[in-house]
Amino acid sequence: MNGKGFIFSTEDENTYPEQQVLDTNLFGYEYVLVQKLLSHHLGIPKPITGANGINNGFTVTSSGDTFQIFEKKTWLERIKEQLYYISDQINIDFDEIFNSLDANKFSQPAYFPVYNFPKDACFVIRRDEIEKITSLTVGNKTNSESTHRISTPLSRLLWLACKHNEAINPLIKQPYKLISIFEQWASSEGITDRLSGDTLKTALERGSPTTSNKPLNQ
Repeated sequence: MNGKGFIFSTEDENTYPEQQVLDTNLFGYEYVLVQKLLSHHLGIPKPITGANGINNGFTVTSSGDTFQIFEKKTWLERIKEQLYYISDQINIDFDEIFNSLDANKFSQPAYFPVYNFPKDACFVIRRDEIEKITSLTVGNKTNSESTHRISTPLSRLLWLACKHNEAINPLIKQPYKLISIFEQWASSEGITDRLSGDTLKTALERGSPTTSNKPLNQ
């Protein structure tokens, strides 16, 4: 799709997220929308640079895979919805136009990209993102503490376990996304300990054979 790496899929299969919190990548139209919302909240002019760079609807990440969000509507519903946004700008009797259309021709359902958040949507900042911001403010102290939280042998075992687990292997180089999976597993087992994305990142880097060649018994 215009060289952006997206694939249109209009098969009649509905996919529902397991959780109501969707992880947006912020490289599609949602990035432009967030910029506008932020500028509105701060009372500053809306961004112009890059505002029209990518406009392919929302994309989300689930279990390491990227999906584009579509909504299922009839062509007539979609046309009415789009004309609603320009109804204040032009003086046309849309009802008369719709009544003259062939209902059967425009009643077929189709999938259309989503460009607007639901009215009841709210932004959620994940804990690991807050931890990354916090780590920047405390300097190297946090990094040095995280380095010694797990030994080299355990780091190797952790890396091996992640590497040979088909479910999480694609995220082994993305610890801040991988930590959410560990949090879900911990929650299901009744574990309430605080998990750190920085600690996981350090452990995986330390346990990877490409970054460390020390003997396992050290």
